[in-house]
Amino acid sequence: MNFSQLMTLASGHVEARIVQSAVQLAVFETLPNGALSSEQVAVRLGLESKATELLLNALASMDLLDKQAGNFSLTEVARRYLLKRSSEYLGGMIRFDASLWGCWEKLPEAIRSGKPVRRPDMYQGDRCETEIFISAMDSLVKSRGDPEALAAALDWSKVKTLLDVGAGPATYPIALCRRFPNIHATVFDLPGTLRHTEEYVREAQLPERIEIVSGDYRSDPIPGNYDIIFLSNIIHGESTEKNAALLKKLARNLNREGQIVIKDHILDDSRTHPPVGAVFSLLMLLTTEGGRCYSFAEIKSWLEVAGLKHVRQIDLPPPLTSSLVIGARD
Repeated sequence: MNFSQLMTLASGHVEARIVQSAVQLAVFETLPNGALSSEQVAVRLGLESKATELLLNALASMDLLDKQAGNFSLTEVARRYLLKRSSEYLGGMIRFDASLWGCWEKLPEAIRSGKPVRRPDMYQGDRCETEIFISAMDSLVKSRGDPEALAAALDWSKVKTLLDVGAGPATYPIALCRRFPNIHATVFDLPGTLRHTEEYVREAQLPERIEIVSGDYRSDPIPGNYDIIFLSNIIHGESTEKNAALLKKLARNLNREGQIVIKDHILDDSRTHPPVGAVFSLLMLLTTEGGRCYSFAEIKSWLEVAGLKHVRQIDLPPPLTSSLVIGARD
């Protein structure tokens, strides 16, 4: 690493705040139909004109806007990922990242205490926080192409029953049910989340194929038996002990030859690679009670203690940064 790379790391928050602010101010939404001057953007959004020009110039320097003859327009990446009308809109995730700004500010406090700096309530304590979180999960998964990667990684042709634990917006069950008519899914999540899940399932016109069940996977019994039990970005929010107990409980809900499929940042034995997982573990320190990213060896041991066999890892293709860990009942 050289000096310039180090400076880029140390000041990375600057670019993040510029993008987050532009999304919050609806800058990109003012430019879908052609180029505008900074004065025109400022008037439409009720912003100060000179400050708006500074922001637009910065966005152009970052290749999110194109500037020609004093007018600004969207680049292809902005049109693809930063317009709400796009099926790959990433704004929900950007909005969520912005909401975590206060948590990251308190990272030294968390390092000193080893405790989270916000209430570890899975974003259930405030309806606005719940909506931001659920929208972020849906936004990230759709824009990155996670459901397509999951569909391609496994053989779904014989799967009839799917349980998605902590499914949030039900993005995976919706995508899988649309693609595979043989699948009927059950979503198990907290009641605050499910108020939003119901809307996503209703909009997808899949209420007859996706059942919604309210509960806390850490303490409540989980009904039914399933061919696949899926956990996406669940284990990183829990401690080693809670994950081991959860997988042992879920193993009892598997049909014969059923599988538990875990999707998460899977670390190597050093717990430093992939870097995204090592960094993400600090967010879990800030926001959960004992959560972090785990290695394949750790997850494999939980699954084997739960009675599962043939545990394997499947790395998902870029731009995904996560992997699947799969254990089978028989």
